[in-house]
Amino acid sequence: MRFIPKIGFCVTYHPLEENADKAPEIFKNSFQIMESLEGFEIIPAKELIKDTATGISVGKQFKAQKVDVICVKLATWSADDPILEMSSIYDVPFIFWTYPHIHAGSLCGGQQFNMVFKELNKECIFVYKDEEDAISKIRNYTKCVALKNNLKKIKLGIIGKPTQGMSEVQYDDFSVKEIFGPTIYSISLNEFKELVRKIADDKASPNWLEIKGKVGKVSVKDSDGLNAMKNHLALKKLIESEQLSGVTIECYPTYMGELCLAFSLLADEGIACACEADINSTILIYILMKLSGAPVHNIDPLFLYDEDNSILGCHCGCGSLNLAASKRDIELANVRLANKGLCVLFSSKKGKVTMANLVGKKGTYRMGVLEGEAINTEMVFPGNPIRVKLPVSIDDYLDIVEECGLGHHWIVAYGSYGSILRRFASLLGIDFIHF
Repeated sequence: MRFIPKIGFCVTYHPLEENADKAPEIFKNSFQIMESLEGFEIIPAKELIKDTATGISVGKQFKAQKVDVICVKLATWSADDPILEMSSIYDVPFIFWTYPHIHAGSLCGGQQFNMVFKELNKECIFVYKDEEDAISKIRNYTKCVALKNNLKKIKLGIIGKPTQGMSEVQYDDFSVKEIFGPTIYSISLNEFKELVRKIADDKASPNWLEIKGKVGKVSVKDSDGLNAMKNHLALKKLIESEQLSGVTIECYPTYMGELCLAFSLLADEGIACACEADINSTILIYILMKLSGAPVHNIDPLFLYDEDNSILGCHCGCGSLNLAASKRDIELANVRLANKGLCVLFSSKKGKVTMANLVGKKGTYRMGVLEGEAINTEMVFPGNPIRVKLPVSIDDYLDIVEECGLGHHWIVAYGSYGSILRRFASLLGIDFIHF
């Protein structure tokens, strides 16, 4: 489920400047620090950069190896033309990494590089020192760039049409492609039902028996279970044939409960699945699954608790079984309201979480993000209830939602991703709202 960002690492210096003779040592020491970044591939330059010829050579090397970003450590103040030549050869985001040395001029060189790149509208950051805060900034920035690159390569599916009466989930293919990158593939609900109809009982039966053995309680008929597994097999076939990385469906109101189990199972395979034909939420689920390396919750905000400043969220019940507080308490039941289909019911596990909401269109896209603590909750709503202690007061939460026009589909990932989502929103050029 995780992806491996690639960083091209190099060192630049000016032969005239103090500390130039330390450039090889600086390269060695800094590369060792870079190698400590888990989950990244660090590609060292084959030579130090001291002039335009070496800048071009390293640029060609990194282009051939398709790095996501180029990290340039400044051993001294250095002329910017070698780096600009490198950028002309391979125009990817740059990280200018400086360190404290009064006479070497590394800091002022980094600021110069940053200014020149920003003036030319080239994406870059610069960081200072070798401490964890600098490394953390390099880590987060590279993840954002790699994730942005990754989004350009994927295709997302929508089954049916945007939910009638839910204007919030309307989308525009061109805006999605331009701002985020994915291509949208659509198929009618009737076409998908035909795929389901072609799945025989004997294909679905073994899978249904296996699922029954993984949960604590089964409150549906076997016919409901077989139908749910047929939907799962049909959806898997569609995902494989169209090479989809995520999917959403017009489930409400006529197809409620039909794909909840399928979404639960596919989440563990790294497929982003969103309810109610919401492409924006599908994108956000994909982003948070890539950042966390795990399945996430897809919720509606339902209730606020004054006594502990918390919010309860839930949907019908399509969460991964791995999100349950206790697997022995998982129940398979019909979906609420429609009393049909098959949903996965459980109370959610505790832990640090990030809640995020993505809404809007080109020119108004905005991402609301809060980081809180998931605490114990009972089965107060039939689905996958999760109760999160807010980092702000309930009044402040409501004010921000109201003032910024945030929507009702929130995605909850375990872990803290506020700072990286802020940087990612900046890369995409969309508004970021932090609670």
